[in-house]
Amino acid sequence: MKTLLPILLAAVLLSCSGNDTPTEEQRTKVPVQPVAETPVEWTGYYTGIMRTPNLPEVEFALWVRSDSSFVLQQRYVDSDSVPRGTIGQWQVVNGLLMTEHPGYLPAYYRYTPDGLLQVNGDGQSFDTPFPHYMSKLADEIGDAIPRMRLAGTFTYYADAMSFTPCGSRFSWPCAGGEQWTDEGEVLGSLNTAELERHYLRSVKQGGDPWLIEVECNLAMGPAMEGDGADEYLFIHRVLGPIEACP
Repeated sequence: MKTLLPILLAAVLLSCSGNDTPTEEQRTKVPVQPVAETPVEWTGYYTGIMRTPNLPEVEFALWVRSDSSFVLQQRYVDSDSVPRGTIGQWQVVNGLLMTEHPGYLPAYYRYTPDGLLQVNGDGQSFDTPFPHYMSKLADEIGDAIPRMRLAGTFTYYADAMSFTPCGSRFSWPCAGGEQWTDEGEVLGSLNTAELERHYLRSVKQGGDPWLIEVECNLAMGPAMEGDGADEYLFIHRVLGPIEACP
């Protein structure tokens, strides 16, 4: 029995010989494990300026929000004091951030370590001497989004006011901008009672939709039901009626 182990060992060594003997390269080569890509954190606050030959500069501010909505503000640097706002939806398509708003073509952005570069749907940069780039200023979005001009549908029914921006699938509870004391009182904004009277003068009966452009901001306010807080659309001024949303 003492000779059995060497014989078995020799048999095993013989069975491992031949064409299957690993080469020096195979013995020393360390298998390469695939490196997982770091997930892109798209949400955040971005700003940038678009420069186009012979045209005014346009400043952009983009809030990419965790509920798949975005808020985009645009203003001409030399002439606009209050930017024009757009609220729509975003999603990731083929590794690109795509923003969508009815009436407009989708916009695509490629991720960079410091922000977003606007590209076409294939991910290619536009052939322009002034690429549209927005720097990421913050990963977290604060509670308030500053004033903007925004078009949409205002409704007042059963003592509740709401506003649905054109192109958005969301509605916001709303109130007069004076109720947002951080800014409203200083600006001499509408209060909620004035906003109600303005609405009732402009529609046939309460509950009818009122299509308007407003000067407003988004900020937190008391929850419509229960404790806590909701995001409100605070209307500082009614700029006028609109015929329809795009």
